[in-house]
Amino acid sequence: MKKILIISLAIILFAGCSEEFLDKTPTTSLVVENFYQSPEDAEKALTAVYNMLLRDDYWSPFFYSEMASDNAAGGAGTGDGGGAQMVDRGLQWPDANTHEMVWRNYYGAIYRANTYIQSQELIDWTGNEDLQKQFIAEARFLRAYFHFELAKFFGEVPALEQTIAPDIVPERTPAEDLYDFILQDLLYCAENGLSAPYGSMNFSNWGRATKWAAKAMAVRVFLYYTGYYNQPELKGYTASDALADIEDVIKNSGHDLVPTFASLWRVPTYSELGDIGQYAGEINKECVWSVTYNLDRTPSIETFHRMVGPRGYNNEPYGNGWGYCPVLPPLWNLFDDADTRKTASILSWEDEGLDWDWESNSQAQYSGYNCKKYMIAAIGTANEVNTMGGDWQSDGFEDRMVIRFSDVLLMGAELRAIVNGAGDGTAINYLNRVRERAFGDGSHNYTSASIENIMLERRLELCFESLRYWDILRSCKGDFSKLADILTYVDNTDGDDYSNSTDVLSLDVDGSNFAETKGLFQLPQSELDLMKGIIEQNPGYE
Repeated sequence: MKKILIISLAIILFAGCSEEFLDKTPTTSLVVENFYQSPEDAEKALTAVYNMLLRDDYWSPFFYSEMASDNAAGGAGTGDGGGAQMVDRGLQWPDANTHEMVWRNYYGAIYRANTYIQSQELIDWTGNEDLQKQFIAEARFLRAYFHFELAKFFGEVPALEQTIAPDIVPERTPAEDLYDFILQDLLYCAENGLSAPYGSMNFSNWGRATKWAAKAMAVRVFLYYTGYYNQPELKGYTASDALADIEDVIKNSGHDLVPTFASLWRVPTYSELGDIGQYAGEINKECVWSVTYNLDRTPSIETFHRMVGPRGYNNEPYGNGWGYCPVLPPLWNLFDDADTRKTASILSWEDEGLDWDWESNSQAQYSGYNCKKYMIAAIGTANEVNTMGGDWQSDGFEDRMVIRFSDVLLMGAELRAIVNGAGDGTAINYLNRVRERAFGDGSHNYTSASIENIMLERRLELCFESLRYWDILRSCKGDFSKLADILTYVDNTDGDDYSNSTDVLSLDVDGSNFAETKGLFQLPQSELDLMKGIIEQNPGYE
């Protein structure tokens, strides 16, 4: 799966044609009816679904959720129109179609997954029945993943289990049914997906959805749904069920923590360990599931990595980017100085004695801090991707870990605390396994697996991995007035209140903006127009 191919399946709709013409098999293009001939064809079609994971760009919920959280500001360039500041401050965009790319790309991915699930039945799978189930399991995992991303971002969205005609407009699916649909896809993958533990898996399958990834994602879905909607369970799937699934991953998946936190990403490996030879690599035991990138892929659509680096700065090991997600000072101050994750996760320009002319390079919302995770490295004064023959503006390089084992441990601690209480010894052990790696000893261990301790540890461990904002929303338990306090940020250096403006220098945020929208994002008006009033705009947006 490392070299994901771009497969284009052209679906031709014939209208007003003679019956004789319709009886003819097309010979100049691939259509569903004549493409699905063999398991090899099925793998190509499934690869086309995986390919949709690579399309995240400046509009990605990955970045937008970090901007909206209390970890980071919007950033980007001072001449970019203030869009990143609108995300940061929870403001309505004047461009009513601003989130169109999220909707279209993710529903496009769902369309591909559904096309695969329906059309693979055209193949004679005799002798390959297990492979058939595995491929369906992977397609259903991906369908669940994209539905979940849409559901977090927009709220109740249509759950699509099959391709639909262009003239059919689906209604919003109620949250309980939507999340159960997502959960059932993941549980199917847990039952039928690749199940070899890490130590004995075939690494040519790296990047594929596995049983272990499906179980971990199912638990993530459960925790988000029950938190955001303040429900005790999801259609009979309980905290005890979720705990059993996450315990299976912890005990039987073969995944574990790598010894050194900084080694998980290239730039922290350079900055903290001084030797890229200590990089854990894209294939490592802590990575339960990742989106895989390849510098050699053509044409490239992998623009994810260009976003977070400092604008106009290439000085080893920190490579340039578009300046997204400058880190807010309270997060830097929240880390204990003895916590190795502090400098592995965050670049402090002053503390590292570095000089960057951020004003001349048009950096918006300069805070004194940048996030290191998924920053592109620099070799000397050149961007690393360029030194390897790529283009940092368009070529992906380092895989993005979607599920890490440390997250699995922290979800396990949280579920044990929910089921057995904060004094559960195993929950405390899971929590402290993450903590001990960060500090290198047990002197900073927790004595209670309270939800407060777990959420703090999640924030420190998983910052800049697109989890913090969703953790905040689910922690509200349906009372979104809490967002006003959690997400308000007062910038004492700007001399005014810019929290409801597009000012590109201030870090001010009025958290009540998020309370009004329940943390959801604005639906694209272009899609609402196509749905002819069947789906209406989210609350808080005109």
